[in-house]
Amino acid sequence: MDISTSHRTASDIFRLILDKGPLTLYSASAQSSIPLGTIHRHFKEMEQSGKIKVYEDKHKGRQKKPYGPTVHGFVFFYGLDKTINSKLENYFLLWIDHQEFLDDLQGQGFDVDKIIKQPKTSTALFRKYVHYFAGVENQLELLKNGTANISQEVLDFIGEALLSMKPEYMKIWQELYKSMPGIKNNVDTYLENTIDLYKQLKRS
Repeated sequence: MDISTSHRTASDIFRLILDKGPLTLYSASAQSSIPLGTIHRHFKEMEQSGKIKVYEDKHKGRQKKPYGPTVHGFVFFYGLDKTINSKLENYFLLWIDHQEFLDDLQGQGFDVDKIIKQPKTSTALFRKYVHYFAGVENQLELLKNGTANISQEVLDFIGEALLSMKPEYMKIWQELYKSMPGIKNNVDTYLENTIDLYKQLKRS
């Protein structure tokens, strides 16, 4: 995948955090040739977008905030950085020693007790999770760029799902659903297919 200079720099900083972290802004600068201002900008963007988060400072009295990775950070950089991809299991085993990362894993639906008891057998599941949601991330990026091969029906459904969170539109949508057989049929078909998929997942 061809990535921008900005993404490449962010990837280098994220990988530095994985290898040496948790890292403060200044400790990251000390261990990198990247200018402090650039690191600061990327730290800020990655924190705001949920790719890194503040980890507990084990050294009391220090005021600089150390940062470590999030699960979303792994998902985002998995497809951009070959090193992160190839060392994913090693990074997983390294970072589950940090409670903040375990908390994040639990928030994403992982069984943390199982991870603690069987860390090595959990690496395969982590890779599958990251691989799957990196695919989702890629599809969303294609969607934002307008290059995704997605039917208009699917695009309409995505837009409708987002719009339905606004009460004034939800009322209109309910009226359209009741009054227009074509819309009702499309919605019913989609939901029935989703229910069938859910049943298949339950059976498996």
